[in-house]
Amino acid sequence: MLRENKTLINSLFASALLWATPLVADTATPFTPFTASYEIDWDGSISLSGSTTRKLQKSESGEWLFESKASAMFASIYESSKFTLENAKLKPLNYSFKRSVLGKKRKAEVHFDWQNQLVTNKVENKPWKMPITEGVQDKISYQLLLQQAVAKGDKEFQYSVADGGKLKEYNFIVDGKESIKAPIGEYEAIRVKRVRKEDSTRQTFIWFAPELNHQIIKLHQIEKKDKAYTLLLKELK
Repeated sequence: MLRENKTLINSLFASALLWATPLVADTATPFTPFTASYEIDWDGSISLSGSTTRKLQKSESGEWLFESKASAMFASIYESSKFTLENAKLKPLNYSFKRSVLGKKRKAEVHFDWQNQLVTNKVENKPWKMPITEGVQDKISYQLLLQQAVAKGDKEFQYSVADGGKLKEYNFIVDGKESIKAPIGEYEAIRVKRVRKEDSTRQTFIWFAPELNHQIIKLHQIEKKDKAYTLLLKELK
């Protein structure tokens, strides 16, 4: 039972931290500093609830920091992406990950060396390096680009992400529109679906609210047939 609970908590927070993206401003200055809070509810063999907070800020040097923290009983996860904008294009510089679940901890640092077009991952005893090309993102920076693309009216989305020593393709499509009720209020939203392999049992749906500058108002993910979780926006500053 302990192993199952740990697996559920890992899945819940690792997935939840992949979403909840910030406000999008004009194209000349693509992002606006923000703080957004979400509530998380997990349905499965055990019942869990928790919260997620996202924060985007710009330093005096011109670099941006996108932070995400999720917490619940016995678990917490922190992720951050430091990036810069060159000609309005997002270039990740460093990605950080810290997790504590049922007393067990894990951390990783991913550094992007654009001059030599290399990415280096320092993760426990399994460091790796690999070549990259322009446009490659880290595991949370691509979310900002997804929200921008939805706001522009695009219908299909694809991102190359440095993940686990490999370049992985993350694919999404617009799947319709729907009225969503969340703690922050009720809003019309654009539903986006993540495209996975045909044999995958996982399903991910994300709802972006145009009235909130295309902020994510809801996320629903099905891990297995009887396990799913929901993320709902409760506060936005």
